[in-house]
Amino acid sequence: MAANQNKTEPTGEWRQGRPSFKAFYPEFFLLALVTIAFMALAMKLSCNELKKAKSAASSESASVETTCVPLIFELQRAYAQDSSIDALEIAEDAADDVAQAEPIVEAKPVVEAEPVVDENPVEIVPDPVEIAPEPVASETTPAATHSASLSQTWSKILWIWIICMLAPLALWIWRAWAWICAVYGVHYEIKVDPDNIRASTFLTTRGIFNKKTDSMHIGAIKDIQSSQSFFQKYFKGGVGTITLFTKDLTDGKVVMENMPEPSRVFSSLDALRRHYWGRGGFNTLGGDYPEGDGDMGDIAQ
Repeated sequence: MAANQNKTEPTGEWRQGRPSFKAFYPEFFLLALVTIAFMALAMKLSCNELKKAKSAASSESASVETTCVPLIFELQRAYAQDSSIDALEIAEDAADDVAQAEPIVEAKPVVEAEPVVDENPVEIVPDPVEIAPEPVASETTPAATHSASLSQTWSKILWIWIICMLAPLALWIWRAWAWICAVYGVHYEIKVDPDNIRASTFLTTRGIFNKKTDSMHIGAIKDIQSSQSFFQKYFKGGVGTITLFTKDLTDGKVVMENMPEPSRVFSSLDALRRHYWGRGGFNTLGGDYPEGDGDMGDIAQ
């Protein structure tokens, strides 16, 4: 009999587990695409700001060139005047040579008149000359203006990146918390008594900070259903959904979503259920009931 009992014991290996993180790979991929799109938008706006700053700098350089052109003309004019003065000096030297070559005619001496002295001289006071104040050079040089505009451009670019990355950052934080609650906020476990295999219980623990555990006897499970959609199989890492239809007062229907290896979980639970109902259940007196509606009283050996 002992050998037969050992043969009828369940051989499933799954005893505890939680939902798989692979079920959230599509959401992770979509969030990555959204983040890349916002980064591309921020880069485009930043390039536009840099182009504006570059065009402003080029316009400033053009204005500086236009102001420098009259100065260049003035310098050229000054150089031309210097050259004309040299030509005039050469002409004067030539005139002196010609004058030396001509005969010198003696002029008659001119009798100088005696100067008339005024007894009451009047002092002539010159009018005061107003001296214009020298123009004060402005403190803002072209280099300082360029550095200020450059700092303003980089501050605008920084604000563009901050505003564009706020939305994806909020999405990442929101979905990360949802993933943590969905994966680490649920835990399933099967407790099996090696001395009495019919005393197996199914535990469900929920919560992150506040834990709540619900216990259910394996005999309370009336039916088990396993489902796996095309999307779950090929896009969510092969996860599935296990549904337990029970007679429990607190959890009449237990839905185990996003479970890895759903066939293995289904086989383990079904093996325990069939092992229990294969023995016919039990009552308070230890008698067996036919498979179906067995009265779950105190567990008896």
